[in-house]
Amino acid sequence: MIGSVTTTRNGQKYRVHKRQLRKKLDVAELTAGMYVVELDIPWEESPFLFQGFLLENEQDIQTVQQYCRYVWVDVVEEDWVPLDETRQSLRKTRTRYVAKQDMARQLSEANRTYQATKMQVKQLFASAHLGQALNMKQAQVMVKDCVQRVISNPNAMLWLTRLKHQDEYTAEHSVNVSLLAISLGHHLDLAPYELENLGICGLMHDIGKMKVPDEILNKPGRLTAEEFEEMARHTTYARQMLMGRSDIYPGAVDVAWTHHERLDGSGYPRGIDSTKLSLFTRIVSVVDAYDAMTSDRVYKAGMSSLEAMKILNKNAGTQFDPEVVKKFIAMIGLYPPGYLLQMTNGEVGIILSADEGYHLKPRVIMILDKHKQPQPEQVINLATNPQDMDGIPYKPAGVFRSGNFGVNVSDYIERGLRIKGFEYSLND
Repeated sequence: MIGSVTTTRNGQKYRVHKRQLRKKLDVAELTAGMYVVELDIPWEESPFLFQGFLLENEQDIQTVQQYCRYVWVDVVEEDWVPLDETRQSLRKTRTRYVAKQDMARQLSEANRTYQATKMQVKQLFASAHLGQALNMKQAQVMVKDCVQRVISNPNAMLWLTRLKHQDEYTAEHSVNVSLLAISLGHHLDLAPYELENLGICGLMHDIGKMKVPDEILNKPGRLTAEEFEEMARHTTYARQMLMGRSDIYPGAVDVAWTHHERLDGSGYPRGIDSTKLSLFTRIVSVVDAYDAMTSDRVYKAGMSSLEAMKILNKNAGTQFDPEVVKKFIAMIGLYPPGYLLQMTNGEVGIILSADEGYHLKPRVIMILDKHKQPQPEQVINLATNPQDMDGIPYKPAGVFRSGNFGVNVSDYIERGLRIKGFEYSLND
């Protein structure tokens, strides 16, 4: 149920009860403006990179009709009940199809949520660092907003986790882990209240690091054995800080304590195995590792998204839950739109989309030459085996977040670059 409102139509007062649900439609019934949330085939067998997309035009509809017989769309069902009980015969039910906001507006609104959440995390961590009481109420409000935005459009929130700033790592990492966990939980069909609890788990998983000395936390080099032991205590510190609080989801205590444990029992702090690790811990462990590996730190540059996912996959079954890793990789994609793609010849482009059947050969707008200098922008389609100026075929070498190679993808968005769902174009 979304809620109820009172309205007047044709001089008659009605109480309108609204509820949001998914409706199964034959693809022949589709019209532009509908928002598709589920297909009758596995997503990985479709040409659509994102789970959930707006039907913007007739071409979008025809593409869906090529692959599916039925789809599920978001709808709002309304029960119009006359307030005058003598006119109950006028009662009727109406179905309105949900037309999602355009991605540019979604990104703008999602960014406000992201920045507000990051500010709340900074305040929470500052309080923890000073030994002050933690105010969880506003953080929970922020997480609830994040969940609503992920449900509304997962791509807008995921996009923001790609735009990082090294000097704000601690706060951004916690927000990113929360958002990635919520998005993965949504991908796993968890209920909204579960996503809110999972989001709190992600937000608070590293709160214990505020008790670790700054010289260890920010050391620009390898930790000594003693320093690592102190760093590892952040999980125990978190448990001590959160245990017994009545204003936080109890599972957040468990996740903060266990997110560095491993399925095979070789993790810390207790060396427990898979039989004692919750689903939320398994989710946060995967997204925490991914975000950490792909982030720039004072002591190392972040690795590519593709390299990080290879590590996740390599350690699935021993360190990470294999099913969670599989779902996460499917959600992120090997070549996610909005990321930077470096070719073997050194040139760099922005990933735009992938044609049907060619998820490993995306379309890319090339922006930097092999010397990492700006070059005239051109869109290439790796599915057609294009060659560079020297006649050498373009081949992917690594996927990187915005900010690498001095490229801020946001700048290109402002100029008119349209990522998957926008149609790719660059305004003059």
